[in-house]
Amino acid sequence: MQKPEFLTKSRFKEGLDCITKLYYTGKKLEYANQKLDDPFLLALADGGYQVGTLALYLFSNDPFAENISIETLKSQDALDETYRRLALDGKIVIAEAAFKHENLFIRADVVVKEGNTIDIYEVKSKSHKEDEDIVIESLSSFLSWEGKANECIKSNWVPYLYDLAFQKYVIQKAFPKMKVRAHLILANKGAKASIEGLNQLFQIEKVDGRPKIVVPDGLTKAQLGSSILIEKNMDELIEKIWNIYPVPTTYGTNYNFEEYVKLCETTYVNDKQVFAPITSHCKDCSYRTKTGKDDDKKSGFIECWKNKTKLSEQILNSQSLITDLWQGRVDDLFETGPYLLNKLTEEDIKSKTKSKSKETEYGNSGLTRMERRLLQIEKANDKEAEYYFDKDGFEDERSKWKYPYSLIDFETSMVALPFHKDTAPYQGIAFQFSHHKLYEDGSVEHYNQFLHFEKGVYPNLDFIRELKKSLTGDNGTIFRYHMHENTYLRMIHRQLNDGTCLTTEEERKELCDFIDNITTYKKIDGLKGSVDGKRNMVDLYEVVSKYYYSPSTNGKIGLKFTLPAIIKDSQFLLDKYGETGIYGKELEVKSLNFKDHQWINPDFNNDPYKTLPKIFDGLSREELDDLKSDIEGIADGGAALTAYNYLQYSKYTEKQRELIKDALLRYCELDTAAMVFLIEGMMNLENKM
Repeated sequence: MQKPEFLTKSRFKEGLDCITKLYYTGKKLEYANQKLDDPFLLALADGGYQVGTLALYLFSNDPFAENISIETLKSQDALDETYRRLALDGKIVIAEAAFKHENLFIRADVVVKEGNTIDIYEVKSKSHKEDEDIVIESLSSFLSWEGKANECIKSNWVPYLYDLAFQKYVIQKAFPKMKVRAHLILANKGAKASIEGLNQLFQIEKVDGRPKIVVPDGLTKAQLGSSILIEKNMDELIEKIWNIYPVPTTYGTNYNFEEYVKLCETTYVNDKQVFAPITSHCKDCSYRTKTGKDDDKKSGFIECWKNKTKLSEQILNSQSLITDLWQGRVDDLFETGPYLLNKLTEEDIKSKTKSKSKETEYGNSGLTRMERRLLQIEKANDKEAEYYFDKDGFEDERSKWKYPYSLIDFETSMVALPFHKDTAPYQGIAFQFSHHKLYEDGSVEHYNQFLHFEKGVYPNLDFIRELKKSLTGDNGTIFRYHMHENTYLRMIHRQLNDGTCLTTEEERKELCDFIDNITTYKKIDGLKGSVDGKRNMVDLYEVVSKYYYSPSTNGKIGLKFTLPAIIKDSQFLLDKYGETGIYGKELEVKSLNFKDHQWINPDFNNDPYKTLPKIFDGLSREELDDLKSDIEGIADGGAALTAYNYLQYSKYTEKQRELIKDALLRYCELDTAAMVFLIEGMMNLENKM
């Protein structure tokens, strides 16, 4: 299969991440790639296309009427049109301009040519995972170890700034007599929208499989109000990237920028397979095969590890590797081995820092992190190994819980463009929750749910009102799985106090008191430590971490890994949920969205998550959740986030709306049902130490 002729900026970034990937990329028929290749869904989840279109109004009063964009996807046509426009007199603004130097090719978001100067602008929407404001008035916020011998670009900014450095490099080489300046344009969390409904002015349509942003006819810069974007010149840092900083690559430590660009160019264009050292980052490699999906394709991951470790393909495919070690840092072993998890010793995995006591990790009982890692290694040595369960510890923990148990799960999003006037980019949006109850007599019901996705409506106030109603009918223990729900409730607490969620003073206080009662939060007035509300939610992630381990999870503790594991280990769950006629609207276990659903079904490998319907061109929830992982390194919630953003920013029929609404309700119901299954399973497990 013939690969593209040029090294583009996206492939340079891939080579920067791992030069070996340059051999696998673009070979869809030969090598498996688990990274979802759907530009439209990526655009829905990421929001970058909307920010990119908004940025055009920084340079043009009406960029669509003025036709500043080069629309063609054909490289040569784009080059010809770019160079034709650059030859014109006066100030020239071009979006999606194309440039080429030898075998290097880029499309720049925006370039402005005036006189002997070309300004290049790269537009970036901030990552959803960045919770802290980024101070961009100085260059310090982009640097680690500033002023020291090992000064470098912060790791979270490396993809952005090296992308921009590559673009400037290509343009400067293509136009050596011109002065080239490089800039980043970012959504500014410190700015607030001065108009209502900014986010609804930039809708996404799917055209020939690709996203296209559609704005109201005649939309002008003046109608957008004050800018929520900020521009930062990056020439000073790019000069250091070009001439001072060694390239941050695993392939070597002494490459300067131009050397590495040429290495990537040669490697890609000549289709050479160059093996980078294996590292902990291999864990996230997308060039892997999945059983039943990629049986006719090769695994780039296996080829890399086979080259380094000299282990057979059969062993590498069938045994756990050191990259699977839960929260373990074994960086010094990637060069020398051992490479198999079951070959590790306690000495291999001892932390390089002072170890923490049980009390500072999880409390006075349960596994420490080190003990859990050692348990994972021990179980990896035995393919027939049984689960570990500290029933005494679990029952001691459970003795503090009160019935009825309430299990809650939130679905959330963050969008770059604000919903309302006087609000900032990336306000967190809580648009859905599910609430299951488990009673003392063993009965279970899907008690309540909330879903709000009307276009242009910020749902957080309605969300917290409904959650309060749902959880204040009794004084039972509330459960979450990990920190997400606590984080969003604290965010809504701040919004109630800063006016983002505007209500009466009486209701504001009631809602804030409710949030304080069920969350954990930092002390005020400079005091160290945290405060737990009287009804603070119990984190089932910690409960699992302390008391339960199944070899089938391969060390993972996420709910979508733990649920199939406890089903495998619990005969109680197999008996209760392994048939029809149990879980449904009018059945023994009350549901709000399923008429009669068999959660544990051998046809779906007894994995409840695999029984859910597919949406978005037949993609499964797992694939859509992984989409969010591609964007921000979080493995859950991508399906709901994508569906919500679709209903906010795309045209849809009433049938599509109902299908997506139904899927969202079922997805979220399963998340709280899974927490019920987990508790029921542990309540009925035998003690196995």
